[in-house]
Amino acid sequence: KVFFTEQQSVMLGWNVDDDPRDVVDNFAALYSLTEDLKLQVYQFVAPKTDPQAIAMRKERERRERIQALTKHVPNWQKHGFKLFADTSKLGPMRKRLDKILTSKSEDKKGFQALMSTLENTSKYHSSPFSEGELAALNKMLKWTGKEVLPALDALRIVMQHAEGVRQVSQSNEIKQAVLGHLRDPNASKHQLMLSLRALANMVARRPRTENERKEGKAPTEIVEFFQNAVKCTANCLSVSKDDNVRTAGCVFLSNVICWIGMNKIKATSLMNEVIDILSLVLMTPEAKEGVLYYGLVAVTSAGMVDDEIKIYAQQKLARASKLVESSNKTQAVIEAFEDFRKILQL
Repeated sequence: KVFFTEQQSVMLGWNVDDDPRDVVDNFAALYSLTEDLKLQVYQFVAPKTDPQAIAMRKERERRERIQALTKHVPNWQKHGFKLFADTSKLGPMRKRLDKILTSKSEDKKGFQALMSTLENTSKYHSSPFSEGELAALNKMLKWTGKEVLPALDALRIVMQHAEGVRQVSQSNEIKQAVLGHLRDPNASKHQLMLSLRALANMVARRPRTENERKEGKAPTEIVEFFQNAVKCTANCLSVSKDDNVRTAGCVFLSNVICWIGMNKIKATSLMNEVIDILSLVLMTPEAKEGVLYYGLVAVTSAGMVDDEIKIYAQQKLARASKLVESSNKTQAVIEAFEDFRKILQL
């Protein structure tokens, strides 16, 4: 209680994360307190607040105000992950894979079970995924050249299956096979594109561990895999000028940032590496809509994780800002660019 006189008093309440100056200023304005009484109230309130909690609340509110002014960032709050979800060509995929398996005289039991699972699209959330299906997928991903393309596309779709993505994300053999297809010096643009799309879907659909969700501590092997995948993506984007490859790469990198931000993963070096890659991609003349949009969303979202990342992004992207500004842009890219300039102050 605050006593104005011996007979007159009012209740004053506050939270430990309330700024005591704000509490007292509002209270003083409401009840026209004298400066002397105002100081006494402040001296009573201030020790009962927590400076660290106050600072955290102010930072949270600052970020919320910024986010209310943006349309596409941070990606984990505005739109979430981008998924390559098309399942309309499962029939042709089955025929092509069946033909390749016939030419190799391979056993088709696991393959047939795999395709049956993938064709039952309404049950992706609940249907099982057998060891035989995983083994068939693993075997097909060892193919090379044109033969591996439908296998990579099957992997992209498996990443949408709840149990399938769980098993694949735990299979070091399959994960290394995908990285191998990205590192292949003879890889076609289709091989690179499909590998990157599968990776993007893996980031989006891989089940999180409890520590990951609650404490921001992802399994070491997953962090290392994503780090290696980001390095492979950097090489792909530096070599390939194909729009579909570059868009798939930018989506994968944007999903990585979304995963970090959504789960509060501590991964400063990984975010810096993504910014390094995309700063070069965004400076490519005549970059297409998908590249510009997902590239801008990724680097801007990364800059919203903390001030250290934001400063790094500002330093790396100053030149890119001018090039993007002069390019032809769709409405989505215009909005993403406005978010980019607003958050990174470029």
